[in-house]
This record gives sequence, C-alpha cells and structure tokens, in this order.
Amino acid sequence: MDEDTRTLTEDDKIYDLVDVIEERSDGVLPADTLHDEIAGVVSKIAERIAREMFPSIAEKIIREEIDKLKENPGK
Repeated sequence: MDEDTRTLTEDDKIYDLVDVIEERSDGVLPADTLHDEIAGVVSKIAERIAREMFPSIAEKIIREEIDKLKENPGK
C-alpha cells in the first residue's frame, strides 16, 4: 500500500466543506466579502487608469479638432 493512502475507519469524521466555508460565526459570507474586496480594488484601479489616461487622450482629441478647424476654417 502507498504511504500517502489511508483507509477510512468508523472513528474518522467526515466534514461537508461547503458548510465549513459558507457558515461563519459573524454571519458574513466569505463570497460576499470577497466580492466587496474585488469591487473595491477594481474601482481603485479603474479610477487610477482614468486619471492617468483621460487627460492625454482628451488633449490629443482636442489638438486634432483644432488642427481640423485650422485646415478648414469655413466649415
């Protein structure tokens, strides 16, 4: 028999892991907590990207529009 293999006996306790994971003493589900944490991190990252990228994108678009107006002043 393999060293890592063990036979189940009558004295062994069998746990339903779903119950262990989902039930907590404070009543908060880990999935909800994880969802909130992920949403918070995503929000911070999205805001940082927006603050870094939007000004340069807006500047580029405005410059292009100004150049178009300079080329065709009558339109």
